[in-house]
Order: sequence, then C-alpha cells, then structure tokens
Amino acid sequence: MSLFDDVVPRYEAFCNTPLGQFINKVEREIILTLSSPQPDELWIDLGCGTGEYSIALASFGCHVIGLDESESMLERARMKSVISGTVKYDSGDISCIPYSDGLFDGALIQVTLEFVKDAPQVLKETLRVLRPSGRLVIGLIQRLGSWAQYYQIRAKTDPSTVYRHAHFWTVRELYELLHCFPVRIEGGLYVSPNEFTNLDTAWEIESQRRKTWPLDKAGFIGLRFDRKDCGSL
Repeated sequence: MSLFDDVVPRYEAFCNTPLGQFINKVEREIILTLSSPQPDELWIDLGCGTGEYSIALASFGCHVIGLDESESMLERARMKSVISGTVKYDSGDISCIPYSDGLFDGALIQVTLEFVKDAPQVLKETLRVLRPSGRLVIGLIQRLGSWAQYYQIRAKTDPSTVYRHAHFWTVRELYELLHCFPVRIEGGLYVSPNEFTNLDTAWEIESQRRKTWPLDKAGFIGLRFDRKDCGSL
C-alpha cells in the first residue's frame, strides 16, 4: 500500500478550500512557467497523484504519462476530464521508471522528492528517460521556508499526516544531488500558513514579498534543469 492511498479524500477536500486554492495557483503558475510546455511534446509526470499537473501539461497540447505508485490517487486522476492533449496514467515506482532511455521531452517532479526513499536513484532514472534536449522541472517545499517548518511541527503532533515521512530539501542539497545548476529558479508561497486569511489579502502579500524577500524565505521553490547540463549520475 502506498503512503498516499488513504489521503485522497482529505487531499481533494483541502485543495478546494481557499488556502488550498491559493497554494495550488502559486505552485501551478511557477511550474508551468518553468516547464514551458509545447504542443505534441511528450512529458512524464513523476508522482502524478490525482493528475492535476498531468492535465495542466496536456492542456498545452502535450502528451503526458502520469506515473504514481498510489492506486487510489490514480483512480481519482482517471476520473478527471482532459480537454486537450492526452494523458495516460500508469502505476509504478518512480525509482525504476518503466520506459526507455531518451524518450521524453520533459519530466516533472512536483512535491514528490520529499517522500521518496532514494532521491538520487529517482533523479538518475529521470535523467535517463529524458532526451538530450529535454528539461527537468522540480517543485519543492523548501526546508528553510515557513511551510516546511509548519509541516515539521504538524508531523510531531498528527500521526495521520504524510509529512511524518517527509524530507524537506534545500536548493543547495538539490544542486549536490544533480551535480549541476538550474537554468532558472522561481520562488513562491511567501505567505505563511498562519498568515492566510483570504485570497485577496494573500495575493497582495505574496506580490509584495516576491519583489523584496530573498529566495530562501520562499515556502515553495521551482527549478528547471536542462538535460544537457546534468551529465550522468
């Protein structure tokens, strides 16, 4: 059984709250900007969960494979409509990706490295299945930000939270795992969990802080790497 099999109803319910909508919009804008998906590209969404990002990539005319080990998450993903492009969901371990070398134009790992047992192996496999001209986009709950601190506190008091099993990465640690630097990095979620009151106020604060606060204060970090820069792991 996957760690996430039992959390689908709670996860979906949270995404529909004002705070969940705010988080999703901040992260989605960053990820799609970095991904720059183009029509007819082939993407793999690793740890695709309920398919939100697979469908978002497909909306640009991409062909997307969503890979996840949670059957419950995939069952929910398959219920969602795909307006353009195509999405195919497969069950599998992202540390052993069941596809051939150099197949994909892009790979997305969105808030997934936090929960894998062997991050170096996942990244090695991801680079393997990317074309030489391909790109890798990674979204992280940054360890130095307020959101990681919030989840760490919650993990100590809530035995049911998946964050009891999470490892939160710093940007420097990710550089060291990949042995290369990103071509672009974006930060967001400068509004802490305890500050959120409503969407309008949150967006006002978010906009102001993005202009003045350093990247290490961001709750969420998105990074884009070009495959040609990363060599082999």
